[in-house]
Amino acid sequence: MNGERVVVITDIHGCLDDCRRLLDKMEFDKSRDRLINLGDTIDRGPQIYETFVFLRELKEEMGERCVLIRGNHEQMMLDATRKSLNRRNYKDLWYLNSGEKTVYSFISHKHKINEFRDWYEEMPYFYAEERFLCVHACLKNENPKKNSVETLIWGRDTDYTGKLVLTGHTPYRVPVYFCGKKSADPIAEGMWANLPEKGMIALDTGCVFGNRLSGLVIEDDRFKVLSIRSSVVQGG
Repeated sequence: MNGERVVVITDIHGCLDDCRRLLDKMEFDKSRDRLINLGDTIDRGPQIYETFVFLRELKEEMGERCVLIRGNHEQMMLDATRKSLNRRNYKDLWYLNSGEKTVYSFISHKHKINEFRDWYEEMPYFYAEERFLCVHACLKNENPKKNSVETLIWGRDTDYTGKLVLTGHTPYRVPVYFCGKKSADPIAEGMWANLPEKGMIALDTGCVFGNRLSGLVIEDDRFKVLSIRSSVVQGG
């Protein structure tokens, strides 16, 4: 990896100010780091369109060093805006999961989300490298290609024991580690530790619900978790 740091974040959900604060805390350097987002950039939060612009610009500047994985919310949007016989059903599902906030966020900036479908379509369902795998939700088989899309973006299995996978999707109070069991081991913040070879690290800590936004910094074969308190005011 030639000393390249990897910065992993997830489930921004339009909380751009919090995303920026976390990246600052992680000392993210777009000129040298690899950035991986584990999905769910849209819906629910206060700055959805602005988050899209921010990530699009990073992708343009960083190229392959910026990996934007597809989450269930991106998938719901793509299904709802695709011309199909089931479009109404897909739209209902998306709106039940706050899709209307994304629609209005883009409209308020004189755009329609449909204009950027191709950009979201380019998001892969997984990312793999020598030390770890990345998906939005979970894996059942350590070969991502042998998992259904449903598993990759909606699954909540925690008994996985294959090659280390980094996930988001299911919010926990703090980042946690699973390896073949239902109970989670909380990960201490700000402390370097050896990167596990097996199991699952879950990073979604419910920023858009008022808890925290968490991320992972990987350097060689060690990692640490960092987070910031959410600025989202619930019920506001």
